[in-house]
Amino acid sequence: MPSELGPLPGAKHQASALNSAGAQPAAGEPERAAQRRTLVVSHDPGFPPASGSDLRNYRNAEAAARFGPVCLVSVKPNKVRNVPDPLIRVEALSIEGEPRTASIGWWRSRAESRIPRSALTRLEMLAREFRPDTIIVEGVGLFKLLRPLRPLAQQLILDMHNVESDLAGQIRRLSARRSAAAFAVRFLERKALSLVDRVWVCSKLDRQKLMTLFRPEIPIDIVPNGIPQTGDGLGRLPAEPSTDNGFPVIVFIGHLAYPPNVDAAQRLASFILPRIRNALPGARLVLAGRTPTPEVQALAGLPGVELIEDPADVAPLLSSAHLTIVPLTAGGGTRIKILEAMAAGVPVVATPIAAEGLDLVENDEVLLSQSDETLAEMAIGLCLDPERRARQRLRAHQAVWARFSPQAIRDAVRDGLGPNGAAG
Repeated sequence: MPSELGPLPGAKHQASALNSAGAQPAAGEPERAAQRRTLVVSHDPGFPPASGSDLRNYRNAEAAARFGPVCLVSVKPNKVRNVPDPLIRVEALSIEGEPRTASIGWWRSRAESRIPRSALTRLEMLAREFRPDTIIVEGVGLFKLLRPLRPLAQQLILDMHNVESDLAGQIRRLSARRSAAAFAVRFLERKALSLVDRVWVCSKLDRQKLMTLFRPEIPIDIVPNGIPQTGDGLGRLPAEPSTDNGFPVIVFIGHLAYPPNVDAAQRLASFILPRIRNALPGARLVLAGRTPTPEVQALAGLPGVELIEDPADVAPLLSSAHLTIVPLTAGGGTRIKILEAMAAGVPVVATPIAAEGLDLVENDEVLLSQSDETLAEMAIGLCLDPERRARQRLRAHQAVWARFSPQAIRDAVRDGLGPNGAAG
């Protein structure tokens, strides 16, 4: 279906954005008749993954690549094109420094991302060249891409990292900043569900929320968030770190401009850590993540608090941590930061909403409380009881590797692609 947009300004930009447009399948890529082709569309680059959304998009792309070639394309620019998996091709629909073009649509809600017209033109070109059987679109933020993409593949899937209307209501109560109204996001979600063939969610809880809100007639598949980093020690419980650099070392990893994470970091540094340091003076808190707000940056001046901005790799942070505390009061989907910690053998103390949807066993695989005071007491108790700490490390590690391993995600993606999306 030809684009309704006019010619893209700057043919040179267009050629560089789609550096392999019109190319034949790469060496080693399966023939179209043998396997299925999947196009994954996200707002931010999925590779290299730098946030929970990126991690989910890339892990899903890795899983889909087991069933055929995958193209992972972002609206925003991406300088990295080489990925470890030869069946995953990475593209970007925008180029750093190119002239700004008008966005698609005459109006967009606060829940939607800005999508340049040039990006849509490139995406339509890419879809015709790549010839996907299935297109997976990341969330209602990219709502305006759904209708143009509808005729370009046999199957269109909406991957809902969160039930955004539910999350919008939580954030609106939490943050003084302007945020999308829940009813407006709900309207957007309802329209999106009418345009797609299937929807993916992170958990049984999110599926229940969707069914309650919309009762959609399309399949709702649970494709859980997976363990972000598998590393070389696949499935093996790492040794607990030494106490040479303080005990306990507490880590909190996340996008540090996201309002629920900002609130959690402030609670950790200002209220929870001081209580822990009263009992364990060597306790340290490491806050790590990209784009920290000024409020988060100011926390680095508090006793025992360290801020690491935009860490290139979180594995060293986790390998030196004795504990992670996740005091979220709002959130959607499932928290990858908890899976990441447990997979690395780091015990987790959290609020109930932080562990929501993961089906973890309380007081065995995770410790839960709503109050800062009790979270601090739980952390102190765990640190002073090596046997209990070792037991929780082991149980949590076993649980996440059983339910959120790469194989578990491959199985979920295979089922989520359905009969029109995955061969065999």
